[in-house]
Amino acid sequence: MENVPAADAAPGTVPPAPRTVAIPMAAKTEHDLQQAHRRRKNRESFLETLESIVVAFVLAFIFRAFVVEAFVIPTGSMGPTLYGQHLECQCSDCGYEFAVGTDGAGELRTACPNCGLVQRIGPPDYSGDRILVLKFLYDFEAPRRWDVIVFRNPNEPEENYIKRLIGLPGETLELVQGDVTIDGRVVHKTDRAQEALWMIVHDTRYPATRSDWNPVWIADPAWERTDCGFALARAPPADKPAWLAYEHHNARGGPDNIRDYYAYNSAATDWRMGASVCTDLGLKTEVTADSADTVLVVEMRAWKDRFRFVLPAEGAKENARILLNGQVVAEADGGVLPVGRAADVQVANVDRALVMLVNGRRVTTRHQRPVTLKGDVTYTPTPMTEDQRRPYEEYPVPGVRPPLAYELRVGLSGGTGRLGYLRLDRDVYYVNEMIRGPTGIEKGHGTEGNPLALRAGEYFVCGDNSPKSFDGRLWPLDRPVVPQRNLVGKAFFVYWPAAGTRYHIPLAPDPRGWRLVH
Repeated sequence: MENVPAADAAPGTVPPAPRTVAIPMAAKTEHDLQQAHRRRKNRESFLETLESIVVAFVLAFIFRAFVVEAFVIPTGSMGPTLYGQHLECQCSDCGYEFAVGTDGAGELRTACPNCGLVQRIGPPDYSGDRILVLKFLYDFEAPRRWDVIVFRNPNEPEENYIKRLIGLPGETLELVQGDVTIDGRVVHKTDRAQEALWMIVHDTRYPATRSDWNPVWIADPAWERTDCGFALARAPPADKPAWLAYEHHNARGGPDNIRDYYAYNSAATDWRMGASVCTDLGLKTEVTADSADTVLVVEMRAWKDRFRFVLPAEGAKENARILLNGQVVAEADGGVLPVGRAADVQVANVDRALVMLVNGRRVTTRHQRPVTLKGDVTYTPTPMTEDQRRPYEEYPVPGVRPPLAYELRVGLSGGTGRLGYLRLDRDVYYVNEMIRGPTGIEKGHGTEGNPLALRAGEYFVCGDNSPKSFDGRLWPLDRPVVPQRNLVGKAFFVYWPAAGTRYHIPLAPDPRGWRLVH
């Protein structure tokens, strides 16, 4: 029942009693049912939300435990492929950006890996890259050489390490002159691993401007300098290319051999200008041939061996080819450079193989020597004794031109054209470290003269930052290997790279650093 107020009573009269109106029972029951339904829906919605949160937590836990887990890179042993705690520097002269490992150090000095300028850098510094790791992948497929793997440290099983896998079960491994040899033969990297392991020597897209800078590309008079490269406006004879010759300078400014310098290590108190001489080199350029008569020629020398890469334009009467010590060892049918438009060209001498690519594609189809699985022609270097190599390994005396283990020059012949840029890289060089053994100082495990035979279920690992990596070469163990049971997974993605100098926010990720790990 519901009270209904009476109409206003006349003055002096007693108001009548309030009237009541009956609400139908059916309407009241429907009202109560609606209220109960809403309460039940709210309770069910809350329970569903709670259930979703619990399921999400459970799935996240399962995903982390069995599928993918995140790790932080603590040290620089994999630099510059993966960064540990580091500073990011932009060269004050050429503008090239690079990272320097710090481990919490203060103001430091470094030499730009591109132009060699020695400069001071300081805080802020940034934590290591954060990566995702595919866990238990190796329960379903065998680990592959050149994988970047996470594993439990055989010295301290509660610690996780990250290195590159270079030796597999049943193999005999030996590091010889910077290369990985298995059962006495050099093994070749996958294209993706090789791209990750190229380390900059010089890139013309970052030109130095200081007055005492010595140009590294010495050009014939026919060449004209452009913003980042060179242009040839007058065609030279077909048999006399117009040359650009490379001359390497160390951080002291003098000519030197190309060495295993790591800018990433330059903040250490014992920072190295690079010790080991590197002759595994790769050259990238962007070539525009103006006519079918234009031919690109690249000549290299590594110690006693000479290589010549010949790349004619399409429509030329001669074939693209590779020569080793004057003999053709690989050849294509006709020219390979498009006329009138730019083409990306890469040539390399790496891991005792000769590589020639145009727009990312191998162009030689006939070979007079064994080839790799990728189709690159291989060779055996001309032997040299340690005594013959020693003068090249020594640091040059200021004012005295040292003997050089390398030569490199690039030229065009027959027609005109342009080189948009020139970038020279060196390959990773695995250092032969020494260790303290029972009888004194001994050669490191798996290094030259001390090969290591891997048993079933054993893997050998090294860091990409070879001079600063505590890995299988140095582990104080009878078996300096990673057992199968210690494998955690394969690193595959950098999901949180530090922003560095680009954003000045230490905890912010740098979107340009998101990348797959190879």
